[in-house]
Amino acid sequence: MTTIEQKLRELSPEKRKALLEKAKRAKAKKETEAGFLPSESLTEVGMDFSLIFFSGNGSTEDPGKYDLLIEAAKFADEAGFSAIITPERHLQPVGGLFPNPSVLNAALAMVTKNIQLRAGSVVIPLHNPIRVAEEWSVVDNLSGGRAAISLATGWHPADFILAPESFENRRDILFKNVEMIQKLWAGESVPMNDITGNAVDVVTLPRPVQRQLPMFLTSSGNPETWKKAGQMGLNVLCSLANHSVEDLVKYIAMYREQRKANGFDPDAGVVSTMVHAYVGESDEAVKSLVKEPLRDFLNGYINQNDTLNPFKDKNKEVRDVIDKDREALISYAFEKHFSQTSLMGSKEKCAKMVQRLHDAGVNEIACLVDFGLPQSEVMAGLQPLADLKAVFAKKNNSAKSEVL
Repeated sequence: MTTIEQKLRELSPEKRKALLEKAKRAKAKKETEAGFLPSESLTEVGMDFSLIFFSGNGSTEDPGKYDLLIEAAKFADEAGFSAIITPERHLQPVGGLFPNPSVLNAALAMVTKNIQLRAGSVVIPLHNPIRVAEEWSVVDNLSGGRAAISLATGWHPADFILAPESFENRRDILFKNVEMIQKLWAGESVPMNDITGNAVDVVTLPRPVQRQLPMFLTSSGNPETWKKAGQMGLNVLCSLANHSVEDLVKYIAMYREQRKANGFDPDAGVVSTMVHAYVGESDEAVKSLVKEPLRDFLNGYINQNDTLNPFKDKNKEVRDVIDKDREALISYAFEKHFSQTSLMGSKEKCAKMVQRLHDAGVNEIACLVDFGLPQSEVMAGLQPLADLKAVFAKKNNSAKSEVL
């Protein structure tokens, strides 16, 4: 009878390598998921993981305020994450480290080699589309073709101090300018009037590396945004902060139907969903670690929304109720968020959340890691997150399997 050793010797080097990778995936799955078994469809198509930054404290005077972003980007680049995502935020502490994602991603291009450098998001109505095409072409060249952007209308009135005339029509401006950015990126000339009123055919420089700029549309919960993304063949960036998993099921199905109806591959669109993420040894240990910084984050989120409504004084009674019961609200929000809508806790708990998001139609999880923990703790949590990511690497994807 042929022994196992003989069978192994008879295999070609390619088959031995494939068998070894399969064994490594099985081992990592056993260790990482503590007995959790992903569905066959998740095993087949896999799940991509990216890192997203959003909460950086813009009011800090720490001279190393960008160290976490840079070091996390280096780690994610080596560990096979799909993207680093940086937002555009203005004039407020929450997210205030990120006023210009193109500037930050130009810096990240110098310290990474593989990972996509994505804005999440560019607030298009605040910018001249020519500048958007120019700036991101620079990032694309510096990174060797790794630039990508998610497009947003903007939502906070304070942001529009930069372009107050654009606030009311910000949605129309976004979709008009998207088409112009796409044309400029492709090298087409766009007719514009100069200061004298003369027509000028504008062609932007430098020319980018990628023939097409990967584009996402940022959704804050409006189903029309999902429909529009499908119609235009764009990807989608969303968050569990303003979408329930049940909503995702409906919206993603509608999105893929719209892609198909408009001549785009329905399965090719990326749906990236932001969740707070920290993977540790046990649910209890992680909960204890993240409780205070996450409560502070939730409190800050409430505070920033105090300025959202231009007519907030008319809602004084509502605000008084919130302020009176703020502690109870934050406690409730933390417990619900940790248990139901985060990628926080043990490897088994987090693996089940990955399965849940896959079942909803998500194909990339954007892991929010800068929610208030010290840099040392965030960096310590990245390796367990990378281990979890490796378990859900796409089947037969050797580049990702090597991370195990």
